[in-house]
Amino acid sequence: MRPLTIIHKRNLFIYYSLFICSIFFILLNLFDIVHYSHSYTLFIIMTITAIGLLLYKKVHARLIQALLIVAWNTVLILLTIDSGQLLFLLGFLYLLLIVNAYQSYMLNTILAIIFVLEIAWIVVFKHPNIQLHHSVQIFIFFTLFLCIVGLLQTLYVKRLWLYEEKRNMDKQLELSSTEAYLKLFFNYAEDAMAVFDLNNKIIEVNAAFEKMYGWTREECIGKSIQLVAPENIEAANERFSKLLQGERYRLLETKDMRKDGTVFDAQISLAPIYNSYGDMLAVSVISRDISYLKENERLTLQSEKLKLAGEIAAGVAHEIRNPMTVISGFIQMMNEDLQSPYRAYTGLIQSEIERIDLIISEFLVLSKPLAEQKNRLNLSEIIEDVFHFFEFQLEQRQIQLIQQLSKEALFVYGNANQIKQVFINIVKNAIEAIDNDGTVTLISCHDEGFAFIEIADTGEGIPQHLLDYVFEPFYTTKATGTGLGMMISNKIIREHGGIIHIHSEEKVGTKITLKIPLHQQIKEGA
Repeated sequence: MRPLTIIHKRNLFIYYSLFICSIFFILLNLFDIVHYSHSYTLFIIMTITAIGLLLYKKVHARLIQALLIVAWNTVLILLTIDSGQLLFLLGFLYLLLIVNAYQSYMLNTILAIIFVLEIAWIVVFKHPNIQLHHSVQIFIFFTLFLCIVGLLQTLYVKRLWLYEEKRNMDKQLELSSTEAYLKLFFNYAEDAMAVFDLNNKIIEVNAAFEKMYGWTREECIGKSIQLVAPENIEAANERFSKLLQGERYRLLETKDMRKDGTVFDAQISLAPIYNSYGDMLAVSVISRDISYLKENERLTLQSEKLKLAGEIAAGVAHEIRNPMTVISGFIQMMNEDLQSPYRAYTGLIQSEIERIDLIISEFLVLSKPLAEQKNRLNLSEIIEDVFHFFEFQLEQRQIQLIQQLSKEALFVYGNANQIKQVFINIVKNAIEAIDNDGTVTLISCHDEGFAFIEIADTGEGIPQHLLDYVFEPFYTTKATGTGLGMMISNKIIREHGGIIHIHSEEKVGTKITLKIPLHQQIKEGA
């Protein structure tokens, strides 16, 4: 504790002590026990009030210390001279006793000498009618009393005061240290923290909260803002009501919302805050963004599904393909007999065998890594070949093809068969999504080292809540689909350093955009 702060605290002790003594002196005059001029009563009141005001204004502690001693000494001298009674001399002893609070031997010694001289001056010169032996007795009494006071100061008072000050200092340091650590913890914690009052209005937030939710501290304090997704508002209100009843929530997973309206996965802990009397004061909220954990869980689940699909694929390749080859060979021999009455059936069987072989081929893609036979490819030529392959189906279903192709050749580095398989899967899905009289639009361009291929259809579209499952293995909305086409396409594009983005609306259509890195420079001409 700083020296001036210590002196200020001691000044307060001295002031309150003299305030009590002043009331005692005023009461003596009011009840005619001791007689002195009423003007001195007013002087006492004004002196105590003035010093109290200076203490309130926190004037320099040393100045207050001097004023307290001088003012009280002056009051005692005036009252003793005016009343002519030595009763007020006890005030000097009282003052000398409480001045021990300053724990200054020099101050006590100087005051003791001054008080003895003042008392002697009053007894000898101001009231000479008092008998001498009485004065000598009083002087001896004062001297002995001062010695006793000094001894008490040395043996007990100073030790007691130091002990109390040390204890108070330790408590203040402990409290200030605890508050400082708590404040540092609150401000620099990685998790978002907020404190709400019992009316669900924010009292305080930390820096992590501002960063996570996008609200600044100034925007939050004293306001009730929406921090949960709209569909979770009712559940959040119910949680808050239970918090007010004393319940707690630990590591609860929910959907929270940032200032800009984006929703993210959050893990929150909520608890009421009580004071020392057990009264609830506020509610604390600790929140953590777990979006990346959820994404990791999704990727892990997808990886496990791919692993399972690979294991199934390996079994399918060895256990089904060999007998299907034998069956296919005999069916082809039967088809060569033009006179066979079952030729129509064998032809149908052959087409279904080819479909089974296609499904097995898709499984094989999952059972082993994609081939690394990559070359420099012209995407424009591959796209042209794919749409030429589907030309008959487009005409048969009366689907119009709209093309807005880049005037420049789009060269990429990859495996031609794999890239072609991607376009076949996408265009096939687009055709099957359209009943009749629809359109398929193809747009190709390049920008900042990437080729962009956009294939859009006017089919039935995909419901918004199902878009996240498009690349999941075995997920399909078609009665005859395997649920592997888009998953394999996504795998191929990613292994070529690109990405697939799907945008779809029900009853409007689907738009699939491929982004693939270009190889070296774009060459003029298709």
